Amino acid sequence: MASQQWIFKYGAGSTVFTTDVLSFSGRCGRQNPMDNYAGGYFNITIKNNSNQVANFPRGTKVTIYFTGTTFAWSGKVSQIDYFDYPGNTGLSTATITCLDSISQAGKYVLKQFAYMTDYSILQAVQPNALIYPNGPQIVGTVNGDSYCSGTAAIYNSTLLNRINALCNTERGLLFAGETNVNFYARSQITSLNSVSLVRDTGSTARLTYTNFRRIAQGDNFMNQVSVESDYTNADSGNTTIQQYTNTDSQTTYGTSGYVVNALNYYAVDALNEAAWLANTQGDPTTFRFEVDFSDVSSNATAFQSFLSNYLNSQKPLTILEWKAQGQSTELDYVIIEGLSFSGTPDRTDVTVYLSPFEYYNCFILNSSTNGQLAYNRLGWATA
Repeated sequence: MASQQWIFKYGAGSTVFTTDVLSFSGRCGRQNPMDNYAGGYFNITIKNNSNQVANFPRGTKVTIYFTGTTFAWSGKVSQIDYFDYPGNTGLSTATITCLDSISQAGKYVLKQFAYMTDYSILQAVQPNALIYPNGPQIVGTVNGDSYCSGTAAIYNSTLLNRINALCNTERGLLFAGETNVNFYARSQITSLNSVSLVRDTGSTARLTYTNFRRIAQGDNFMNQVSVESDYTNADSGNTTIQQYTNTDSQTTYGTSGYVVNALNYYAVDALNEAAWLANTQGDPTTFRFEVDFSDVSSNATAFQSFLSNYLNSQKPLTILEWKAQGQSTELDYVIIEGLSFSGTPDRTDVTVYLSPFEYYNCFILNSSTNGQLAYNRLGWATA
């Protein structure tokens, strides 16, 4: 299946069905750091002349691996579309749609669930016992950097809605694991992918891209930010809304207001978050990027390593080399927000969505990439 030899497996016994696969496509993560996570999916079109699709009832686990056993994408069957050849004389096919663990989190409604006040990731894992063993487990390797308000026993919404609210407060990232939703705190986003995205012929550590697009922030920039939070303690002050204005940006570009719904427990944390956003995202000329590459136009090792580092090892930070017409080459640190992909027997094509590292670059001492003293951005720490 394609130049990159993907391996396709289904079910509890991890049965290989690679020889039946005709094509696949999907997406994971998100495109823009301002987006909530809606969850990812992938479609696999298989031969169905012998009713092979009978092996894929709703809820069946399907996993795509790189060559060998290295995880790439996983999901559970949610839908099947049938394409039956007239007269049963040609090739009949079926397209299987699978939802990843983040999408699955949107299927679980937490009725009258009580969240305890805690750090963002510790709070996110609290419903795990409630949805075990069928639902996705929320996991993290740290507690989180934001202290978040809990709820009384009246929370009535989906697990994914709560995770998004916690992630918006944390300003972190979500990764769809094989069975888990991996929640990364903002202090963990400095994990560098060992493969860079480059314009030249590349190497094992330099992935050659075929196209890239710059998208200016435009009217999505923000310089007057209000953070609306739930305060349940004496530090709440007189209002649940904390607002910060980047006056330099307003003077240059005019006012662009933005409201964030967050779960900060302390008013000072909400104010710090508003200030952080207004200072880091107050320039409409800042670019995010979309970069295209394939397994036939780049080094094979670089192709697999780049994707595996992001999908399997959760390393979202990478280096992008790019050049505008008539200008010198730029070298930027960027965050991988998500990607889309498609594969046929001939090739696999990937588009990766990137945002500037400064959107996440909270001051972290002793970081090799963003722990500089006298840095020109506002530091942000929990109270």
